[in-house]
Amino acid sequence: MATMQIPTPRSLLLLLFLATPFFVLPNPSSASVSLPDIILPEVVNDNEAHVVVLTAANFSSFLAVRRHVVVDFYAPWCYWSRKLAPEYGAAASHLVGWGLDVALAKVDATQEHDLARAHDVQGYPTVLFFIDGVPKPYPYYGERTKDAILAWISQRLGPAVQNVTTVDEAEKIITSGEVAVLALLDSLWGTHSDELAAASRLEDYDQFFNTTNFYQTTCPDVAKLFHVDPAAKRPSLVLLKKDEVMLTVYDGEFRAPAIAEFVLANKIPSNMYRPYTGKRLSNF
Repeated sequence: MATMQIPTPRSLLLLLFLATPFFVLPNPSSASVSLPDIILPEVVNDNEAHVVVLTAANFSSFLAVRRHVVVDFYAPWCYWSRKLAPEYGAAASHLVGWGLDVALAKVDATQEHDLARAHDVQGYPTVLFFIDGVPKPYPYYGERTKDAILAWISQRLGPAVQNVTTVDEAEKIITSGEVAVLALLDSLWGTHSDELAAASRLEDYDQFFNTTNFYQTTCPDVAKLFHVDPAAKRPSLVLLKKDEVMLTVYDGEFRAPAIAEFVLANKIPSNMYRPYTGKRLSNF
């Protein structure tokens, strides 16, 4: 009489495992596969008509002919890259009507490995602002919306230096708590004003310290409020840090790169590393 062998629990688990259907997830880096919208937001390409596609072949040449270029280093499979794409494209379209010398471009970092590596792209998306082909020291950390992107670009391109002509205006700056640079000039336009404006555009926002605001004046009474001798040789320049209630006086050459280096070195708190040592007035 034949006997039936009773399967062991281990055998039952094996049979159940073999009978279970498998689903292989597609490779997100594959260009021919589109993941469900529930995972990755859909990219609306209609808004990207004014976004320039850059590759290794045209990257340098394009940046050579456009003074201001914003570049989005993205990955097609990245959730946040896809989230940014339509807003970035909308910002590019909006800028067309401004008549400014600024272009928005994008680089597929998964294809252009050397470009991404050359600009230290370590995450997606990484948005950099280039001036004369040189990237700013800090990438864009703002919200991924059209308005936030436009505000950031406007700050980079807008009025770089504000004129201070009255004591009331100067007092508001002093009591605002901001990091401020004030230059006492002979004129509110000309070579020295241009150098100050260029220095302000070399300044940038980072995640630790706010952007420094630049001001210029020819008013002796304004200069006095900043403890600048109105009779001093012009141009004179000081940096105010309200957190330390003191001024740092610039004594270098009145050229944009040197001024920007001075500001970067002296706007940080004194308990952190600062390579620049300038004259200080502690009685402010």
